Amino acid sequence: MGKLLIVAAAVSAAAFATPALADNDSMGEVGVQTGKCIVKADRGAAISMLKTLPLTGDRVDWSSVSLGNAASCRTAANTAVSVSALRGGIAEELFKRDFVEYGVQPQRDIVNLAKFDLPVEKNTMGVEDPTKTLFLTADCVARSNPNDTERLIKSDPGSSQEMKVFQMLGPWLSACQGSSRIAYGRTELRSAIVQAAYHVSQRYWAGDMTYAGPAFRPEGAR
Repeated sequence: MGKLLIVAAAVSAAAFATPALADNDSMGEVGVQTGKCIVKADRGAAISMLKTLPLTGDRVDWSSVSLGNAASCRTAANTAVSVSALRGGIAEELFKRDFVEYGVQPQRDIVNLAKFDLPVEKNTMGVEDPTKTLFLTADCVARSNPNDTERLIKSDPGSSQEMKVFQMLGPWLSACQGSSRIAYGRTELRSAIVQAAYHVSQRYWAGDMTYAGPAFRPEGAR
């Protein structure tokens, strides 16, 4: 079965420039490994964390989360893992287990897919709100460029392949971000896009979104 493209909200396709990416905070790989461990040990705890953790932030407050059967996943190596890195790691592992490929029918029963909220409705966006801008941009990118979104999910954090994917996503990142020019770290941006990919996929297959034709493509993008 071919991949389904889910149309993004209309955004300006005028001249664009790749948004600046702040320095990598070196948390991406730690987040991916920790997320993989938690999902494998206790899927319920992993989903609960996506529902209760802040959307962004510095260190995870481990005292505020319940790891359940995944208690052993907390180690000295990930004590200082960032919220964004951990959320991204959990969402990435859930995606790989539940969907395998972006835009293809899930491998897990639809009713058992993870459901969590992201601020991706236009009317929730405040003026100069970096978090909402981040997730609106990520949602737009994930819905508009599923192929490179999948490549990002399959790349290793901090790798040369990840950097190549970000370069390919540049036109979409710029157009989806619109007039706002907030710089996000690669780990933070990767995390938001991965979460958006799962969020979009879950809503689509649950019937909460409608396929509406070709995906958005910035002018000049290939």
